Amino acid sequence: KVPNVCVVDIKGEEYFRLIGVYASDSKTWSWDDLSHFLSQKCIIYGDFNVDIMQDGKKAELLLQWADEQFLAQALPNSSTSLRSNRVIDYAFVRGLSLDIQVYNGNTTSDHLPILSVIPLKVLQQKLGKNTHWK
Repeated sequence: KVPNVCVVDIKGEEYFRLIGVYASDSKTWSWDDLSHFLSQKCIIYGDFNVDIMQDGKKAELLLQWADEQFLAQALPNSSTSLRSNRVIDYAFVRGLSLDIQVYNGNTTSDHLPILSVIPLKVLQQKLGKNTHWK
């Protein structure tokens, strides 16, 4: 089992999987342990605690796994850590196009949140019978 992972399946015109990950510096699992959560169309958002540009071997392992899984990186436009000039919050995507950015508003975290618009077409909402009580 992999701790700190949330998986949500969303049904629109097509199925889409949204995955949230927190990978602590002291994680005891490997990136490959996330592979069974992946679907044909999915986005993995997370605090990966790996700066792809600065973390050498750690970054290489993450990027190798992502490449093996046909995942593309979606990096924000600036650093996400308030304690350093590091980008450790980002996304990997498969089967979709995605742009993300940092939210620069107030936060109680030591990270800046990341935002994106997910390109998903939803089915027309159908309403059942409405009851109006007097």
